[in-house]
Amino acid sequence: MKSFLALFSLMALVAWPGLSGSAAASTLIERAQGVWADEEGKSNIEIAPCGQYLCGNIVWLREPFDEAGNPKTDVNNPDASQRMRPLIGLTIIKGLEPNEDGDLLKGLVYNAQNGKVYDIYLDPGGATMGVEGCFAKFLCGSQTWTRIR
Repeated sequence: MKSFLALFSLMALVAWPGLSGSAAASTLIERAQGVWADEEGKSNIEIAPCGQYLCGNIVWLREPFDEAGNPKTDVNNPDASQRMRPLIGLTIIKGLEPNEDGDLLKGLVYNAQNGKVYDIYLDPGGATMGVEGCFAKFLCGSQTWTRIR
């Protein structure tokens, strides 16, 4: 009976390879969660669960006020009805989930500086996280973010 159960367990792992990768994906998701400082020190982004995905919200800006002394808003949003949204608290990363290989998180990032949306790939480590934003998968820019907490 024990050998049958062992054989059945082995067959289950071979038949459903996603089961063996789920622990790695879970670890990847856990490592990404927290507050991260961007490479230039201009903002802090909190990566946290939102529904079935992870999202990223701006939680701090080095320069939170505009020239008139008002909190900065999403002035470059292509949707005029969204331009008064404060930048602090704004969700700029959406839909983060493990990629097909399970070694990166992929999602979408909104760039409030130009109002455009790009693909984003995160490679979270312990104290740092590789961040790559891409337009059409060919034109990419990268940064290293540092964990704040």
